Amino acid sequence: MTAIDPQQLDAKIAAAFGELTIDKALVRQLKIREKRTIPSFVEEWLISRFKKPDQSDAEIYQAITDFMSRHLPAKNEKEKIKYRLQSGESIVLLDRFDVRIDIKKSEKLLTIPCLDERNARVSDDVLNSNQILLEGGQWGAGRLFVRPEGKINVIELTEFHPMQSGKVRLEQLVKAREEFTTREWIALLLRTMGYEPAAYNEDQQNHVILRLLPLLQNNLNLMELAPKGTGKSFIYSNLSRYVWLNSGGALTQAQLFKNLNTKEVGLLGRHDLLVLDEGQSISFKGEDDIQAKFKDYLESGHFSIGNDKITSECGLIVLANIELYQGLPRQSNYIRHLPDMFHESALMDRFHVIIPGWKIPRFETQNAAQGFGIKADVFGEYLHQLRTVSFAEFPFGKPPNLTGDSRDVKAVSRLATALSKLLLLNPDHPDYEAYVLNPAKDLRARVRTQLAELDPHEFSAELRVY
Repeated sequence: MTAIDPQQLDAKIAAAFGELTIDKALVRQLKIREKRTIPSFVEEWLISRFKKPDQSDAEIYQAITDFMSRHLPAKNEKEKIKYRLQSGESIVLLDRFDVRIDIKKSEKLLTIPCLDERNARVSDDVLNSNQILLEGGQWGAGRLFVRPEGKINVIELTEFHPMQSGKVRLEQLVKAREEFTTREWIALLLRTMGYEPAAYNEDQQNHVILRLLPLLQNNLNLMELAPKGTGKSFIYSNLSRYVWLNSGGALTQAQLFKNLNTKEVGLLGRHDLLVLDEGQSISFKGEDDIQAKFKDYLESGHFSIGNDKITSECGLIVLANIELYQGLPRQSNYIRHLPDMFHESALMDRFHVIIPGWKIPRFETQNAAQGFGIKADVFGEYLHQLRTVSFAEFPFGKPPNLTGDSRDVKAVSRLATALSKLLLLNPDHPDYEAYVLNPAKDLRARVRTQLAELDPHEFSAELRVY
């Protein structure tokens, strides 16, 4: 493993991305998230906004925590905020605001999580200027006011300023890549994710960045099985506002697909990615129906419910803990501890990849990033754009020409496309086979081993993709 000099890496990252970077070590030292439970991309946005060159860390911390005390209330303060609103005050809050449309009642309903409010209102002017509020929610500063509506009072969002760090241009990403080797680019990705590259060997680095793939590739379905403490869910809950993380518990057909009573589209229709964390303990109400709809959706990208047929680009991720023996899964059929729904080979075949999380070490403090990386909210926007960008605009992600079993070919092709976009490597690059094509085949091959465990009469463990 060739060591990368941290100072040279810092200099390259700063030169390539300028104001779109942040010192990840400073973010960790300030510990803003210990004051309030907020995603990393919000934390970094606050630090970028309040950091001044002549200020000490203590002064930066004080400025941010003062702002949060005024505009990001703790859960036990929500009734105080409501009282102030009821008393006629206009209040600015920082939160993830989300708007849904009730066509039947001709209403625009606003969700304000910090107030546990799901039926507030939003002015036409705010919504017309910020239609991103209709795309699964947006963090920002919103001004709230109480007004009468018929015989009741309602909270209304009258102003909104979205949380943004700057304009994100994919051509800047392409141009920057020219200055980095493939290993340096992987180091940049790790820093941006919050990891220090030197704390991991090359194989571990290659596996950590796989967690980014479903963030930049439509309809990529993935499982990661790993021991506790390896940071399986951290990236998904902290790097992108387009992700919905569900931690255990029971899920219903209405939550996942569509609520036929309210007509509200479910989680799979509203986000880039649905992450089912604690997969070993999750349960489904109406499991047979949900399993059938999962099979339909994971294969085709659409599902039918009632008289509706809904298309979505949302990927599905299942994260689960796994027991190891001498660093490897204790059993060869290591998906057996997942809910029974996933023990059907027809459903498992529709998952493109199983990430071997047992190859990623437990996260420790010395593993945390020690220098500069791209700001989390900026990087989240990069990944979101890569999901739908055309090859004419972004000259990476060309799928390889493959033959073999149709589902295997589809999976390997989709994985190779995602890796090509993440690492900015095309088939003509000398690193393509080692960093894109071979890893894509290995990842799908792991799914084949589990299919053979579930249904050895129909599936062989060997991946035949050429």
